[in-house]
Amino acid sequence: MTTKSCPHEEAVTVAARSGDWSPELKAHRDGCLTCAELTLVVAALATDAEELAAIEAPLPDPAPIWFKAQLASRERDFRRATRAIVWVQRAAVAVTLAVGLAFVPGLWNLVKGAYWSLDLSSPVADLPRAAGSPLLVIVVSMLVLGGLALWELTAAQEN
Repeated sequence: MTTKSCPHEEAVTVAARSGDWSPELKAHRDGCLTCAELTLVVAALATDAEELAAIEAPLPDPAPIWFKAQLASRERDFRRATRAIVWVQRAAVAVTLAVGLAFVPGLWNLVKGAYWSLDLSSPVADLPRAAGSPLLVIVVSMLVLGGLALWELTAAQEN
């Protein structure tokens, strides 16, 4: 904050606001650069205040603003609460992909053998037994579920 440079600043401010100038104060204002500038600033601020007071713009309805703020707060809380769940989903997808990649070389032979051993003329009840190894069923199931989890994870992040 600056110090006052003229001892008459307060009196000039009051006079500029009210418009009641004494002859001595007018003479001082005309001779003092600080008080002359102060008079101009007070007059400009008073004009701006009058113009703003004359504007009768209605305030907007606070209900939509409050509603949007509540929605933003809920969204922020939801993201904070689900952050750990999303990381667990990502870890599950990564583990599923790692397990799937670890079994890819042997899986191809199992898939190829299972495909050639399928007898399409056999009844549908024989299909699980015809699929071959239970390990094949587990790995394929993990890959399918991992793909679905990855798809759900990316779909949830887009929304």
